[in-house]
Amino acid sequence: MSIRQFRALEAISEYGSFAAAAKALNLTQSAISMQVAALEESLGVPLFDRQHRPPRLTRAGTVVLRHARVILSQYNDIFDALSEARPYHGSFRLGVIPTILTNLLPLSLMRLREEEPGLTVNVSSGLSGELMREVETGELDAALMHKPTTLGTALSWRDIAQQRVVVVAPPESTGETPQEIFERHPYIRFNRSAWVAPLVETRLSELGISPDTRAEIQSIEAIHLLVGLGFGASILPDVSTESFARTSLRIVPFGEPPVYRTVGILSRTDMAKKNARRIIGDVFAATAGRPNTLKKDG
Repeated sequence: MSIRQFRALEAISEYGSFAAAAKALNLTQSAISMQVAALEESLGVPLFDRQHRPPRLTRAGTVVLRHARVILSQYNDIFDALSEARPYHGSFRLGVIPTILTNLLPLSLMRLREEEPGLTVNVSSGLSGELMREVETGELDAALMHKPTTLGTALSWRDIAQQRVVVVAPPESTGETPQEIFERHPYIRFNRSAWVAPLVETRLSELGISPDTRAEIQSIEAIHLLVGLGFGASILPDVSTESFARTSLRIVPFGEPPVYRTVGILSRTDMAKKNARRIIGDVFAATAGRPNTLKKDG
């Protein structure tokens, strides 16, 4: 028996098939099959009923999986305990959504440079759905993103910040309500594929607003510039009032009660860099003024 074999077993159970597990672990399907076969041979029992498509766990397989998860957790705890005893040295691949790039990220990286000089954070940007897939496949160590509605057992989540969604209007605008703003200005929509989009659309419907959409953009900086030039108004997470103030943009409440979205750090539960994840999470949480709350959602 080996850790790799237990990871293969857990991945098949989590993702539902040998092929999906192989993709998640960056292995070939034949490699996954060989690991399961070797585990079955060493235990002397079949772990999957291969008469079904996709194969499903046998009763023995369910028992082995339960114990394998305990072993994997304890195995990862060894590295966590060792890493706690010494400064962290190494790289960490972090994905971030566009609304974080120009506010929480720079301040947090400055703090990390001071507090953890041996830690290198390699940052890439994308929308929450893209980042979640890259975390699942191991392309990213973690992602700072919009909170998923559901999580499998292979993923862990830590809340970092609550962000109020607001109307961002040109400096010279005079409307005091969302209705007045969008009666006088066209709408610059933030990418509708972003996970915050359903919150925005629901509130627009509740307010009876059908804005005149003239542009749809993924870049927060570009939206800020267009609003500042008077091109139109937008609806964005209010991640940093300072960033809006620097461009003299007006912030108008997006109806009552306020609409909030949660951002946090998503990672795999079996990741080997848990100490780095903790360090990065602590710094981002401190920057956002939020305590440590790591949890798994099933």
